[in-house]
Amino acid sequence: LRRAGARLGGRLTITAEDLARIARLAELEVAAGDVDRLAAQLDGIVAYVGQLATLGDAGGAATTVPARVAVLREDRVDPIPLSRPLADLAPEFRDGFFLVPRLPGMDAG
Repeated sequence: LRRAGARLGGRLTITAEDLARIARLAELEVAAGDVDRLAAQLDGIVAYVGQLATLGDAGGAATTVPARVAVLREDRVDPIPLSRPLADLAPEFRDGFFLVPRLPGMDAG
């Protein structure tokens, strides 16, 4: 695929032999009747991409779109409303805490 003139502004062309080599390297099976058609299509794609080099700077106009700045929301922690008050979820609840009975054997230690 590499042509001496391609790097110096010459046009790179894709031949049927080039397509067969690409297919072999990519381990693709290409029917013999499709080689010429696919080579012509690939050559057209390469020619189209080659046109991009001729566009130039266009007078310094931007060729990219600036990235959008992500708008972040304020970090805020809101309590999740419960269907029942916390005091109803445990047998004992005092000063915002669940009271759990001490298990036997936890005193020694």
